[in-house]
Amino acid sequence: MKKVKFILRYFRYKLTAKGKHSAQAPFLYGFITKVINTKTEDENCKKIEALRKDLCNSEQTIQITDFGAGSSINNSQKRKIKDVARNSAKNAKFGQLLYRICKFYKPQNIIELGTSLGISSCYLAKANPNSKVFTFEGCTETAAIASGNFKKLDIENISIAIGDFNNTLTAKLEGIGKVDLAFIDGNHQETPTVSYFEEILKFANNDTIFIFDDIHWSCGMETAWNYIKSHQKTTLTIDLFFVGIVFMKSELSKEHFTIRF
Repeated sequence: MKKVKFILRYFRYKLTAKGKHSAQAPFLYGFITKVINTKTEDENCKKIEALRKDLCNSEQTIQITDFGAGSSINNSQKRKIKDVARNSAKNAKFGQLLYRICKFYKPQNIIELGTSLGISSCYLAKANPNSKVFTFEGCTETAAIASGNFKKLDIENISIAIGDFNNTLTAKLEGIGKVDLAFIDGNHQETPTVSYFEEILKFANNDTIFIFDDIHWSCGMETAWNYIKSHQKTTLTIDLFFVGIVFMKSELSKEHFTIRF
């Protein structure tokens, strides 16, 4: 039943999503044409996808510690790395979208909730070596794999905090002081998602970008996304179905768009 509902949500998205010609505002039109619809083909992305391919072929088994909603595909505590890589990591299309967003807007302090094997972390970090990526992971063994992956790609601008987000996020944010981009991809449940948003919002600024993963994953996540869209501090919000993007810019009108991607 859950899978059927998800498919119905996707069909609804396909029916309502619009292209660049629906964008009247210059900011949105520029974001669609220069970021969303741009192709990414450079050495950084090729290296990250080569790493993904290696992970997707790995037979190594690791012990999973999950503080969130868990996997809808495999809830076993012991999983092969190849299964985690195939089912948990954002695919190349969305990884490269993260890369383009960071490359275009050049956020300095980046928060990622949900490191997994580090694929999306690599995209966030490689886009701008001068940025600092602070990634959070609940599982010790996946965090260890991710740390090894960062070394393989010679990435030095990522730090990883291991443990329950409820115990690690607030203290880390206070140390960072200012968040320019937040990618929230952990604990896909309504209450935690809203809580992470509210907590990071305290350290946001006018140029901060929020990116939420799996906004249509469940009824709870859709409720969380609707709350974020209607929040008084958010302005432009964009639904790409698998991710939602939020801008805080006070100079923009408060509008929501469902964009084809």
